[in-house]
Amino acid sequence: MEINLLRTLLSSEIYNNHQQRIRKSIFADENVQLLDLIIEGHQKYETDLQPDDLYAMWISQNPMATTALVHDFRDSLDNLKEANPITEVVADDVIQSLWRQEIGRDVANIGIKIAEGDSAAMTKLQRLIENVAESYMPDDFGDDCDADIDELMAFTSIENKWQFNIPTLSRELYGVGPGNFGAIFARTEAGKTCFSISLCAGPGGFAEQGAKVFYLCNEEDVQITKLRGMQAFSGVTSEGCITRAAEVRAKFREIESNLRFREINGWDVDKLDAFLTKFPADVVILDQIDKLEISGTYDGLHRKLGALYQSVRELAKRHKCAILCVTQASIEAEHRTRVEASMMADSKTSKQAELDLIIGIGMAAPSNDGPDLRRFLNLSKNKLSPFHGMINCTIDPAVSRYNV
Repeated sequence: MEINLLRTLLSSEIYNNHQQRIRKSIFADENVQLLDLIIEGHQKYETDLQPDDLYAMWISQNPMATTALVHDFRDSLDNLKEANPITEVVADDVIQSLWRQEIGRDVANIGIKIAEGDSAAMTKLQRLIENVAESYMPDDFGDDCDADIDELMAFTSIENKWQFNIPTLSRELYGVGPGNFGAIFARTEAGKTCFSISLCAGPGGFAEQGAKVFYLCNEEDVQITKLRGMQAFSGVTSEGCITRAAEVRAKFREIESNLRFREINGWDVDKLDAFLTKFPADVVILDQIDKLEISGTYDGLHRKLGALYQSVRELAKRHKCAILCVTQASIEAEHRTRVEASMMADSKTSKQAELDLIIGIGMAAPSNDGPDLRRFLNLSKNKLSPFHGMINCTIDPAVSRYNV
């Protein structure tokens, strides 16, 4: 990589853009001689250099060089000629990264001197920081948003969103679109997975609308989850699937190319990032997000989860997809119809702060009259529409659907 970087620095423009960050210590000893000639050539001639220019300069400076030394230099020069230059934007990142690494080593070395009692070391550290602080700071700040009213309205239009297939919900919140990050949470057995499957695979759901949907599972077995998706679309119960398997299979083919299920046990955020890079999606369901791994050391579980949610939010923005995650509610939500964002498990405000949408699923306490199929969708955080409140619906667990 060093020889490719040296070939790139033959360009006068690239050298001038980065000369303050080019340090000899980032190059191996055998390449420092070439770097010295490149620096000298740009300072004297202010033009693009060629490898043969470096040879002419070296010969003029070493007229008494032995044949062996000349051969050694020609070998280095031949390597330079054969090397391909690095793309300028890549070279910019590489040079900045190497320069920052060298500054880090300088700081570490001075730190050792401070620890050894060198009274002048602190002054050296202060001077170093003052000299490099401005260059060390990020300088890529993006562009101003210059969209006009028509572009802004088009961006927020429902035409950019995938509609929720529950009419009482979609009247208040049409759907989700690129970059949206939402959470669905409830107590155990309240119907979190059923709700997510219904949105994706139910009649009029994301998949039938044409969205590319990935349902990523790390809790319930992926085969069970896919079967529930097939039931949701076909409206056939698990018992009915035994005798009507061909019918269910044929029906599901209508959306199968748009709805894929995958098990992600043991995945971390980086693997999810790589997956979404290779397999672009419109909507991603993470069931459940809290089991996704993230590297680092954190002062408390809520801080770790906050960092996890922040990272996944960034993935939604970068990959231009909607990510809906499934998570648990705390014991406070047990047998409650009104389920607020503060009832999310293992969270203070760390999770909530990163989300655009929070839907808590409430249910009444059981009674002797049999299962209560009523469900209460509580939109306690909603940055996608003005609505905050409760929406009534019913659950049909036999076919994994939510209905009005």
